[in-house]
Amino acid sequence: MQPFYQGKIDNFCAAYAVLNALQVLFSLSPLQARRIFNRTLSAQAADAENFRRILEHKTDYTALVDFMLDDVRNNEFPDLRVSAPFGADASCQEVWEALRSCARPPMPLISVFRFLRLAPTSEKPYVDHWTVGHYMDMEGLHFLDCSLEAGALYCLPYAKLTDAWRPLSRDYVVIPPESVRILSLSRSAALPV
Repeated sequence: MQPFYQGKIDNFCAAYAVLNALQVLFSLSPLQARRIFNRTLSAQAADAENFRRILEHKTDYTALVDFMLDDVRNNEFPDLRVSAPFGADASCQEVWEALRSCARPPMPLISVFRFLRLAPTSEKPYVDHWTVGHYMDMEGLHFLDCSLEAGALYCLPYAKLTDAWRPLSRDYVVIPPESVRILSLSRSAALPV
């Protein structure tokens, strides 16, 4: 028998992805993360139907990610800059290049995005998850991820990535382009003093 762990029965990976990205950019402490997490859940719970969709995984969580990023920019980190560079029609190659550029040292940028893992012939993903692009090496894009699943994906090789309209004959990954958020600091905050 395996004990339940954080993330096993909840659907808050999008919130954890935002918190992990903020940790990279701002050295977020656990106490700060808890405050942001609690404030986010309290705000979402104010709309019962919306909160039910979040709890039951009946959303893509993009609105939750955007809410959190706007909230922390207004309350803790005014130097946070967020861009949503892609519409739904961007190619996986365009997305990969953007994620790759974010994962280069000295890491002035960090990416937060959703990915779907699919098996051939299936139209529904067996994994729908949000994560942080952390660094890139010869293996692929490594994630700073909250998942503890035994079969979790922690590194995405380019060969597994495809566009939603072009499935592969083996397990593959789709990153909905419209989910990608690129986080950075304003130029004034990034300059050494």
